[in-house]
Amino acid sequence: MIARPRSEVDVADYIDRLYRAFAEAPRRDRDESTPHRCCECDEVAARLSRYAARDVPDDEMLRLGDSLPLLSPKAFRYYLPRFIEFCLTTPESSAEAVMNCNLAPSGDLDVGERNRFAQFSEAERRVVLEFVECRAASPDYESDRKFLDEVLGFWRGAS
Repeated sequence: MIARPRSEVDVADYIDRLYRAFAEAPRRDRDESTPHRCCECDEVAARLSRYAARDVPDDEMLRLGDSLPLLSPKAFRYYLPRFIEFCLTTPESSAEAVMNCNLAPSGDLDVGERNRFAQFSEAERRVVLEFVECRAASPDYESDRKFLDEVLGFWRGAS
């Protein structure tokens, strides 16, 4: 998948490798899904907590596609494969629209215990880097070039 546009990628093979790489990511409890309590975070936690990562239905992903920044580090790691899969299989979704700016640490959001990227294994980092390189190689994301350059720098340094 490295450095090739989505049209040249065996998406089914990549998705299989993605879930295998994240197989050891611990499932979180509902209360661990989001780092604080508010109406929006509680709704995200309630919707996601019913499902294993790979089993979140598409209709839920349509509702939750832009919720990555609301997830706790543990939930972010656990559910990221599903968000990536959804981006690859449902390109006109809200998850697709906001993915590039949610794939690298963000200022105040990712510090200390709130760092969503601190717990990734080497295998997880490598498979996410493949996804990022694929996006960076695609002309579809030229408008997100600034985010993608930052994201590429982060994952290349982390892998």
